[in-house]
Amino acid sequence: MAVVDVLKVLPVVTAVIWYLIAINQVRRDRMRTATEAFFLVSCFFTGTYALSDFYFFNAGSRETAANAALTGISSLTLTVVFFFLFTQVYLTKMRRGYLLALTPGILLLPMVWSVMLQGLVSAESFYLPQYRLIPFTIWLAFVVVYALVGIRNLWKLHTIVRSQSATLAKRSGGIFYSFLITFFLGFATNGLIGTLPSPAIPPPFSTLLMIPGIVALFTLAPIRRDRISDVVRRFRARRYNLRQAYFVFNDGTLIASTVRATGPQLDKDLFSATLDVIQNFMRTSFPFLKGTSLRTIEHGDYRILIERGRFCYLTVVLAGEENDFLRRQMRDSLLEFESLNEQALQRWRGVPSDAVDSERILGLLFEPGELFSP
Repeated sequence: MAVVDVLKVLPVVTAVIWYLIAINQVRRDRMRTATEAFFLVSCFFTGTYALSDFYFFNAGSRETAANAALTGISSLTLTVVFFFLFTQVYLTKMRRGYLLALTPGILLLPMVWSVMLQGLVSAESFYLPQYRLIPFTIWLAFVVVYALVGIRNLWKLHTIVRSQSATLAKRSGGIFYSFLITFFLGFATNGLIGTLPSPAIPPPFSTLLMIPGIVALFTLAPIRRDRISDVVRRFRARRYNLRQAYFVFNDGTLIASTVRATGPQLDKDLFSATLDVIQNFMRTSFPFLKGTSLRTIEHGDYRILIERGRFCYLTVVLAGEENDFLRRQMRDSLLEFESLNEQALQRWRGVPSDAVDSERILGLLFEPGELFSP
């Protein structure tokens, strides 16, 4: 089989890898925090970009090739946007201002579909796109800036991990260097092929994206307990002080609590009952919020975070800055607690002793070194 034939098929392998990552994230319920959502969407559009390239290189008509080319460009546009958002939020915290980063990408999409594609060139058994210089230059500058900022964030992640774990630094370094190498090789090869008068091979950037995809699959695989997210969570945990944690049944009765705070203490039962009243007030006063639940209450430097499950909800009180890693651990703690106590919660009688292992699970929330999964 010729090199051209291999390169025409390999993008579908890249697409399968990134779609598998996305499916795995959904299967593991890793889509509830902003970090998880951005990562999931970036994986989906990376797979879609590679799949579009596969259809483009194997198109049987010019119309099919043109649609595949524009779909690929659009998918790559959204890929770099959500890649940037994922890396930015992973290192910091979700801020509404970050959503403004979506604006340039959204504004570019109409330009992509209306004026960017000038025509198609037949190169032996496949087509190659010809783009108009000015629209393509604007789009390329956008992709380069967003991709490089995202890669810079991966470097910052690597420096954090390297300062705390030599073993995990190999993984974080692998992630960083795989994206860096893929970016520069893809930029160089696709750009070089685009300048040749009679290109002999399809542009390989979508194939090269297989490299970070394989690295990401290896990183997310549950082979070992030590995780990069453990290190980042310990690093981020310095920005908040967890004071209290509660398991509360859906009717407002307290199941269990753990308090790690000095000074005057709250009445635990009064706190859980008041919190239930506040949530009921929000639901009844704002009908358009039906189907949602209160997730955060802020007052000064204090925050009350709420994660709701099938039978109960987990509430923590902290001073400082929350982050997605704490949210993820709260979610996993709640799921573990409900799984262990499903029968007791189904016939809940308001007796805290009916629930088992609540103190251990709540106690883990106060240990920054423990994290259930990446």
